[in-house]
Amino acid sequence: MRGRPRLAVVSHGAVEPTFRRKWEQVAAYGWRILLVVPEWWPEGGRIQRGHPSRKGRLEVRVARGFLLGRLGRFMYRGLDRLVRPFNPDLIHAEEEPFSMAGYQAYGLASRLRVPFTFYTWENVRRRYPVPQNLTLPSLIRGSAGAMAGNAEAARIVRRWGFKGPLTTVPQYGVDGGEFRPRPVAACRRALGLPLNVKLAGYVGRLVPEKGVATLLKAVGSLPPRVHALVVGGGPHEAALKAAARPLGGRVHFIRALPRGRVPLAMGALDCLVLPSLTTRDWKEQFGRVVVEALSCGRWVLGSRSGEIPNVVGDRRLTFREGDTRALARKLGWLLLGRPPVGLRARLSTRARREFSEAAVARSVHGLLRRALAGAPKKA
Repeated sequence: MRGRPRLAVVSHGAVEPTFRRKWEQVAAYGWRILLVVPEWWPEGGRIQRGHPSRKGRLEVRVARGFLLGRLGRFMYRGLDRLVRPFNPDLIHAEEEPFSMAGYQAYGLASRLRVPFTFYTWENVRRRYPVPQNLTLPSLIRGSAGAMAGNAEAARIVRRWGFKGPLTTVPQYGVDGGEFRPRPVAACRRALGLPLNVKLAGYVGRLVPEKGVATLLKAVGSLPPRVHALVVGGGPHEAALKAAARPLGGRVHFIRALPRGRVPLAMGALDCLVLPSLTTRDWKEQFGRVVVEALSCGRWVLGSRSGEIPNVVGDRRLTFREGDTRALARKLGWLLLGRPPVGLRARLSTRARREFSEAAVARSVHGLLRRALAGAPKKA
């Protein structure tokens, strides 16, 4: 192998430019990286377009695709043509191992006789349809390393039979320069929000399983100076606005913000709430907004769905899914009562240390080096 290893990455998520910064930081460890993204993907509540670029040792190229936007079924067009001339030493797929795109990348690695690694968020055990139920076992057997976005996903990877190097790490870290403590009043003025209220809020997709109705009911049971902020869009938006009407002007809706303005929404809050509801096919995989709010020095409350308690870091700041009374009680404690001195600062410091972009890049680099070192040498 050459002195500077070559890494090819396929990632539909990296169509979002801010999500490419991880690979810039991984490249700083000595990798040359080719990052392949699709021509478009629904990311952050809207369609993001892929754009080619080059920065230092990171080159981004755009591939057309089949069934774009369908996570398990889509495939890249011309992936072999884009990657083969790069002559990679390792191929990594930020695609689920049960997905056709993930198997496509694995197949290319097999043909090039280079090690393959993958990333997964899958924290619900399920049966996969044909052909995914047929492709997953061979991918698992042939992979040299794996990354899981949460503790349950790591356990599922082991249940699939994977025995190689495995690390638990969020897919993307939080930029501490963007998500930092800011003056509340300035953030609220920028977004047109009232100043002299206590503001509990949600930021994300408006779908039933996110449990935003639980937040609105909880705020409705608290004194009038406690308001709610809902930032985002989605199919549940109309139903939530209807549920908010009895609260009058105490609920403020803002459509999905560009990523560059999300820190303003976090900075405007007194407390972020992530009230997710586990369904038969889904539970919260991480809760990135929790880390973003903590990095901004804000209180957080989260339900006990999936990975949320591990990300929040203190069980006192979690509540039973759908329990409106428990959420209202804890909101009153944080916003109107006397929460523990130093707790918020401690959790903020932990979030900025463990979930920063630099920490994630360091973990990713470590796993990739282990996978490369343990794989048979390329002929």
